[in-house]
Amino acid sequence: MTPRTRRLSISTLVGALVGISVAIAGVYVTRSSHERHTDLHEMLHEAVPLDANEREILELKEEAFAQRRREIEMRLRAANGKLANAIARNPNWSPEVEAATQEVERAAGDLQRATLVHVFEMRAGLKPEHRPAYDRVLVDALRRGSQ
Repeated sequence: MTPRTRRLSISTLVGALVGISVAIAGVYVTRSSHERHTDLHEMLHEAVPLDANEREILELKEEAFAQRRREIEMRLRAANGKLANAIARNPNWSPEVEAATQEVERAAGDLQRATLVHVFEMRAGLKPEHRPAYDRVLVDALRRGSQ
């Protein structure tokens, strides 16, 4: 195998692995964020005794966030598609792959940011006396997720 062929083979392999890794990460982020959100949601309802007004406020916030999350997840899927296409056109690290990777990262970051904004919006919809229980559940869930 010539050095040029070897470099091309390695570049192709690396490009494919990067693309696969980012695509898998994108799928994992969208699926696991929904699963964590659902688990956290259930834990919060168990830990925080909501009255009818709080339930109504939080339900409206949940609906708004669900729409926002769907929009960002669509962008993330589209960005992953662009990345796959860029790698298919040129299986090397290229300006197109870099741009597509940055688009995936922006969408994933937007999803994380929107989720955190939602968490704080939910907290604001609670009575002050319910916020410490909410905070405990949230912090515990984040700590468990980091292990």
